[in-house]
Amino acid sequence: MNQQSADQHPILEVFLSDKPDAPTSYSNFSLKDQGTIIDFQEYIFGDSTIKCHYLYGNNITACFFASFTEDEKKIYTIPAEPVVTFHIQLSEDCLLRFAHGQEQHRVTKRQCRLFWQNDQIMAHQPAQSESDYLNLYIRPGHLLEMADRYPILSELAMDVATKAQGSLDFFVGRADQQLLDSIDDLLLEVRTYQVSDQRFTHLCECLLLRCLDIPVSVEPPPTDAVKRTFDSAFAHLEDNVFSEEQNSNLWSIARYYNRNQLIEKFYEFKEEYLRLKADRNKSKALMQQVKACYHRVMGDSADVLADTYFWMATQLDEQKERFSLTEHEEQTLAEAIITLCDQSFELSTPGPDQLEFYTRYTGQPYAGDLGLQEFGRILNMFVPNLDLPLDKLDESKESGAIMDQYLQDHLGFTPLSHFTEKGEMDKPRKVVELYHTLMQQMTDEFTITDTGDIKKSDLIRILDHAYQQNDVIMLLLFEIHHLTDQEDYVKSQKFNKISAWVMVLEETNENWYDQSYSSKQDELFGYLVHVYMRSGNDMEAVEQQVRQTKEIYDKMVPAFLDIGYAMESQTEKNMFMLLAESLIIAAQTPYEEGES
Repeated sequence: MNQQSADQHPILEVFLSDKPDAPTSYSNFSLKDQGTIIDFQEYIFGDSTIKCHYLYGNNITACFFASFTEDEKKIYTIPAEPVVTFHIQLSEDCLLRFAHGQEQHRVTKRQCRLFWQNDQIMAHQPAQSESDYLNLYIRPGHLLEMADRYPILSELAMDVATKAQGSLDFFVGRADQQLLDSIDDLLLEVRTYQVSDQRFTHLCECLLLRCLDIPVSVEPPPTDAVKRTFDSAFAHLEDNVFSEEQNSNLWSIARYYNRNQLIEKFYEFKEEYLRLKADRNKSKALMQQVKACYHRVMGDSADVLADTYFWMATQLDEQKERFSLTEHEEQTLAEAIITLCDQSFELSTPGPDQLEFYTRYTGQPYAGDLGLQEFGRILNMFVPNLDLPLDKLDESKESGAIMDQYLQDHLGFTPLSHFTEKGEMDKPRKVVELYHTLMQQMTDEFTITDTGDIKKSDLIRILDHAYQQNDVIMLLLFEIHHLTDQEDYVKSQKFNKISAWVMVLEETNENWYDQSYSSKQDELFGYLVHVYMRSGNDMEAVEQQVRQTKEIYDKMVPAFLDIGYAMESQTEKNMFMLLAESLIIAAQTPYEEGES
């Protein structure tokens, strides 16, 4: 047993093993002034993983067990000294017996059992797959003291005083939702605050007494409770910086993997992530080649057709004044005008006058398909000395971060966040911790000139943007991409941090598989890439396809001009409306018309 000084109290230890053998060594934990001690242990028995959160008080030890087993497995709990056990089966079922006995009892979900274990070894056989339970281990002396206050415990106290062990059926009850909520509250309070032994004992006693149907009120936490300090914000996994779905995924990852499995899974997902990233870069390079081929072959044909579409829309707008239209006919005409504008804007970026005309009919701003690179090109034209790196702008979050930071730095919207701690107290701790960790690794990416100007790389711009937006996902991806090539760095991280990496990589990889085209132009170029791949990587096939589309565009322009001019002499309203309806029906994607 532990040898402790007079002012220290040895903790009440209960060990886990896959064999019914007492351990040869004990922990060095002792209780003095620090209050309740929290400890976590992960046990790996073959293909089974048992994760245990221990809460140690002077007279009560609480153990939260979470097991994941692929095969039937017996787990033994071995007390270092006599204990009274209060068992609550939180999920699934469990078979329970004294290790030296033959009679076993099935403990069903939400069932509670209170019994005198003494120093006997218990055999647990959790349900295959997963099983969670909470055990409160109580010193016999404290149970006897409780029996003086609560006579309902007198019979159990008699067992403790006179028997070598009690019956597993001494008390069998059910945990209602109120009791389950109390368990959650206890765990949350002890994890968050430095809980005194007196407070911890009170919370545990309330759990036991409520299960015995004894009315008892939990005293509110002390107003002067001191929060626990942790060396990392990732000491706690779930957080409101993650979505509900992400928190659920994190819980599953932390539940089903042990540390070694988790690191293996991280490297598996990272390899997939890097492969997808490389494939994406190749696709972007091929897309640029296809775009260059398209613009070279197409010339100004697409722009001319775009202008013709818009001219047709203005013709409909002008000629409608010659007719008395019903409300339904007004709506049909508006749909035809909007359709023509959409077709025009898909081929060429609209100008301010065109957007104003369009908005008159839609009643809302144009939510067009202007890509980030095109938007950056326009900004470079109108904002002096902005110099956005157009080659780095695509539809990724990182590109948006780069553009955002260029604009902030150039226009002076916000100060550089890595030169001030102002506001950090109001930001999520995980965001602050990640940001500072990454900035310390990126000191070569920014400099201060002799004139006091700050020169920073696009990597720092991405970090600043993620920090300002509290985007913990972008920060985690940045860390994965730039720091995890070092094996020692990965091994030095907390289990929860690696769990977050795995969650982020899995989510990012799935999103890449699910990516769709962000605009009609991208859809067109995506189709031309398909033509290139289908032809055996032949750019001549792309040229031929674009040439066919160009021929159609060139034929459409005079046809639309003839129709538009003919409108001016049209005197029949029915024919005018028939034309508007035909334009709506005829609206098709240009490259579909040119497909052979």
